[in-house]
Amino acid sequence: MKKIIVILAAMFLVGTISAQQIPLYSQYMFNKMLINPAVAGSEEGIPVQLVVRQQWVGFEDAPSTQVLSGQYCFDAYNMGVGAVLFVDRFGHERKIGFQGNYSYILEVFDDAKLALGLGIQVFQYQLNYHQLVAIDDADPNILNNEQSKVIPESDFGVYLYHDNYFAGISANQLIGMPIKVGGEELQMSRLERHYNLMGGYKFTLNNEFELEPSLLVKTSFKAPSQLDFNVRGIYQKNYWLGVSYRTAGDIIALLGMRFGEFDFGIAADFATSDIAAYQHGSFELMLTYRIPVAARSRGTSKY
Repeated sequence: MKKIIVILAAMFLVGTISAQQIPLYSQYMFNKMLINPAVAGSEEGIPVQLVVRQQWVGFEDAPSTQVLSGQYCFDAYNMGVGAVLFVDRFGHERKIGFQGNYSYILEVFDDAKLALGLGIQVFQYQLNYHQLVAIDDADPNILNNEQSKVIPESDFGVYLYHDNYFAGISANQLIGMPIKVGGEELQMSRLERHYNLMGGYKFTLNNEFELEPSLLVKTSFKAPSQLDFNVRGIYQKNYWLGVSYRTAGDIIALLGMRFGEFDFGIAADFATSDIAAYQHGSFELMLTYRIPVAARSRGTSKY
């Protein structure tokens, strides 16, 4: 019986894990380090950020993600470091982990910086059998049973940035470890490599208004690629309003502000596909505190 339940879970997870192995972020432009480790050290001060995302509100056990991150640049050594703590849940599976990022930063031209980055990640993958629907509810092998495995991973990225623009390319889950859980040691899924291409440019319209279009392309070459196209209007460098379109069928509203050393942002995703009839949208909150440090002339962007 236990083997049957594991097989059914495998059939379900092969689809769900392949579709969303990497957490989804609608406000990625405020912490690009979550996608590209080379971004570590590119921001001013020491930004410590909390991100909370609830996807597909109305679905039971829908995906949810919580992330706490921080980064810093050691100017004297031309390098940046970053750390990420994360919890990612989807149905009866959960990932809890830590990632450390390192970047080496080079000055290239016109105050632009080029960084090469490497991220090392370790997470615990957990599968709760008691959340599965069993054929035999009295089976003692599955009642309140939980399986887990510690998995290492790594990311690599290249990032070019300036006050007015940014561009980067990165690869996630380079090791591609298989996930095996259950007493039957059934291989349920393999972590697939994901590739990201991002870029954006900030246009100064006048002394008070700026406009920043940006895009993010994501692919694993084993599932349909996804494009996020975003446009943000920025007022007095402290307030922003934006809209994004995701080719998976989502329209996203972005709203945020800066107050002193704090940044606050909210994103609301509205689906236009068939899934819209069964859920009430997705919501993401972002809070950043920038710990002040001595002024640096590095040509980095506040955004």
